[in-house]
Amino acid sequence: MEISGVARPHTLSETFSALTGGGFEIVLPDGSKEYKRLSLRLAARVVSAIHRRLKYVELSADEIVAALRTARNKGAQGGRVHDLMHAVAAEKARADELWTTDQNDFEGLGKVPLKYLTDTSAT
Repeated sequence: MEISGVARPHTLSETFSALTGGGFEIVLPDGSKEYKRLSLRLAARVVSAIHRRLKYVELSADEIVAALRTARNKGAQGGRVHDLMHAVAAEKARADELWTTDQNDFEGLGKVPLKYLTDTSAT
């Protein structure tokens, strides 16, 4: 899969955290699932490779405060606040799609259409 697009710089640390912390699920050839976690060195290489293929958009303090004022109506609290910031940044960047691996992460947080990445739909 070719990776390109726009992201918040925060996405890089989130990716590193996911790859080295709780890990990620892979589907084995027999259909069984297994969780994997990358070494710190390999995760840094992956993030570096992704970094070179993206452009970045960041929110100003005023944009963050404005987004937080909508959090209650959008059901964004706790960790979902970070998802709200990504959704707002996607709108700011005029993104065509917001890619996610978890359908619940961004539902109802923004106007950019969601694309759910799964093992069978990622291209």
